[in-house]
Amino acid sequence: MTLEKNFLYKCEVVAGGLNLGIQDIGVLASTSVPDTVTPGQVIPETPVNITLTMPELLRQSTALLLGGREASGASTNSAVTLTTGGQTTTIAIPNLGAPRTPIPQVANEPWLIPATGLVPPITTPDYAVDSVVIGMPASFNITATIFKADNSTIPSTLACNGPADLALGSIGVTEPTTEPTTEPTTEPTTEPTTEPTTEPTTEPTTEPTTEPTTEPTTEPTTEPTTEPTTEPTTEPTTEPTTEPTTEPTTEPTTEPTTEPTTEPTTEPTTEPTTEPTTEPTTEPTTEPTTEPTPDPVIKVPFKLKGSTTIKAGNGTAPLNGKVAADFNLATGQFVADLTLDNTKAKLKALGFLPVDADLAFTSVGKTNGGINLSTGQLTADSKVNIQITSIKSFGLKLGGGTKCQTSKPSDIRLASNGRFDPLAGGTVTSTYSIAKLQGCGPLNDILSLFASGPGNKLTATLAP
Repeated sequence: MTLEKNFLYKCEVVAGGLNLGIQDIGVLASTSVPDTVTPGQVIPETPVNITLTMPELLRQSTALLLGGREASGASTNSAVTLTTGGQTTTIAIPNLGAPRTPIPQVANEPWLIPATGLVPPITTPDYAVDSVVIGMPASFNITATIFKADNSTIPSTLACNGPADLALGSIGVTEPTTEPTTEPTTEPTTEPTTEPTTEPTTEPTTEPTTEPTTEPTTEPTTEPTTEPTTEPTTEPTTEPTTEPTTEPTTEPTTEPTTEPTTEPTTEPTTEPTTEPTTEPTTEPTTEPTTEPTPDPVIKVPFKLKGSTTIKAGNGTAPLNGKVAADFNLATGQFVADLTLDNTKAKLKALGFLPVDADLAFTSVGKTNGGINLSTGQLTADSKVNIQITSIKSFGLKLGGGTKCQTSKPSDIRLASNGRFDPLAGGTVTSTYSIAKLQGCGPLNDILSLFASGPGNKLTATLAP
């Protein structure tokens, strides 16, 4: 018979070092087993088929964010369990693998991954009674590979934990049928048939025929013929035939057949099938569906390295920092903290006077952005205050200080050049304005001339 059932596993997915969170993955298991087994019976090597149904959220992340086109994978710690007689045995499936299969590129197109394996021969335990329950593993791991369009690969792992109900199905356990069949059949057949047939037939036939023929012809012929024929024929034939035949046949046949068949069949079938199926199905289905849906957010950290021009001062400044993003897998949007290190700018006042400026950047609020799920382009909007802690020319301090800063934050809109790969990173650029300075001392307005203005260009690389 075929055992087939769907299970919902919760799997933590990591692709290329990027944690894609805990995903609900459907596992359809199917295999063929005998209808019944006896203790000690060997179940031969059996194929098992597993179909993984990947959630839309994971398909979207894999295909659109990571650029995945195909995937393959295998599990080396999958297993099945056998439970009977109050004991559970675990049977490992050495190689359960899925070949390279396409990843759907269209929204809501089902992503199914078929996997196959072989369950090694299993010896039914000697202590098996009533039924053997076949179960799924409580947990298993998958090592997978995602293939991109250029055939480059992204190593991935899945660590999966199963629901409360892991029962795939059950096999009935039967005892050998030799003993009850032989005993009732032999005993009643031999005993009643021989005894009644011989005794009544011989005795009445011989005695009345020989004795009355010679001596009285008329009188005895009528009397003995009628009397003995009727009496022995009716009485012995009816009594032995009916009584022994009915009694042994009915009693042994009904009792051994009905009692063993009804009792083991009804009890194990009803109890294990109804109880595990009904009770656990409701509980795990409700819980996993509700939990992951409202919070498909993952942490994505990036390092920032680049430079910015300061157009008015005809100079540049190196930039280093980091971006810590909370990325929503469902929408492609993120909220991030942008942190930029202090830096030094090399400027030219009035077009020829060298000026060294120590700059500090302070983010105002969060950086908000996203990756377009169709084009893959990243955009992010930040507000940054620029503080000039020191301005010197030929070693002479011209201004600066803790209060010397732009009169309002600069709006910096970063955009990637084409598709942005969260695993490999990419280049982002921006053109922004610097507001007039304030709090920089007596030379505040002069210093603003070679620090403030539009057309400042920022180029940086974001990398994991």
